Amino acid sequence: MKSLMNRRWFIALVFAVLYKPTIFSQLPQLALFDTVTNVLKLAVLAVLLVWFVMFYKKVSLFFISLALLQVWRVICTVYYGGDYTSLFLTIFNALAIALVVEMGLKTDPDALLDGATFILGFFVVCNFVTILMFPDGMYEYGVYTENYLFGYRNNMVMMIIPAAIFSAVRSFKYYDRLSKSSWLIVISSVASIFLAFSATGAIGIVIFCLVLILAIIGFMPKIFNVATYIVFNIVFFFSIIIMRVQDLFAFIIVELLGKDLTFTGRTDIWDKSLSAFLGSPVFGVGEIEAQASRDLIGATHAHNYYLDLLYKSGVFGFLIFMAILIICGISLYKNRNNGKVVFVVSGALFAFMVMLQSEAYYNIYYFFSILSLAAFIEYALPKKDENGDIIIRQRHKNRRQKDLIHYGYRHKN
Repeated sequence: MKSLMNRRWFIALVFAVLYKPTIFSQLPQLALFDTVTNVLKLAVLAVLLVWFVMFYKKVSLFFISLALLQVWRVICTVYYGGDYTSLFLTIFNALAIALVVEMGLKTDPDALLDGATFILGFFVVCNFVTILMFPDGMYEYGVYTENYLFGYRNNMVMMIIPAAIFSAVRSFKYYDRLSKSSWLIVISSVASIFLAFSATGAIGIVIFCLVLILAIIGFMPKIFNVATYIVFNIVFFFSIIIMRVQDLFAFIIVELLGKDLTFTGRTDIWDKSLSAFLGSPVFGVGEIEAQASRDLIGATHAHNYYLDLLYKSGVFGFLIFMAILIICGISLYKNRNNGKVVFVVSGALFAFMVMLQSEAYYNIYYFFSILSLAAFIEYALPKKDENGDIIIRQRHKNRRQKDLIHYGYRHKN
């Protein structure tokens, strides 16, 4: 059974189930399909857990921390008497996505990267087509009209950027450059986010693209590493969310991003979220119904993931997530001198961390695929020859041999 983790088609199938486009959960006429795929998600998680116990004897600290975070979310919800409607499905998604990436990297990183890139890239291109065909929105869902294959424009970035990241890592691992298919995925990702436009998503994709460009040209300053990224986010959180010094950045916020200095009413939500947290600092308020959250803080979430953790999971939930980031940071920092793959994944993690400063995405579980990739980055590094030079994957140009792969040598830039 473990051999299935070596099969690209199996990885692609698992990712297709776990990264099911949001439209299937929001259109009533697709309700049966949605139910079937949700059952498949549970089956995938069950199978992965069994395989994990059977074949991967040592449970990683990363997965223990992630599982502990999910258990704590349930405890907080039970304590507060909250809403279980979507809680368990998001937990199953998070655990399954983290498991398949960890197991795939440890078993056959090539199969994992090939399968994930193929299906996520396919979804991104299809989503881009829906944006081109329906610029004002493909369908209505609740009060939102700007919905596409990946759902509402603000949330689809959590599905788009992982596709670009897996594709870029695959390209740099195999070829030390971006392949044509990777360019297609990256361009589709950037165009999708800017055409549908989400200010937060735009910031995230710009950060990722800047890091990608630096990697492509081979200019990777050592100051651009996960340690400085984490410090930046800590300073940003306390400066903007707690101390409110955004007036100093009025030009960027107002002129470039088109927001007001309250971040479109977010500062009031942050104040109410902090008050709710201080009223229940240990357990938070758990996962509560959308209307109950609106009554409490004026929104369905705190519009800052870190604050949302404090608001819903208390200090302990916040600290567990910080521990997960530290585990990923240590892994990336240890491998910081190993070239473009680590540089790009560190930059991608930074992009996500910045986006989480102004949003608390309901589909945050997609982010855990990138956290898993970061935590086990050593398995995704390029192969090298005895001289330490990167081994470049090449394909025969002969038509009869086009599917055969051999490895050639090419010196690093």
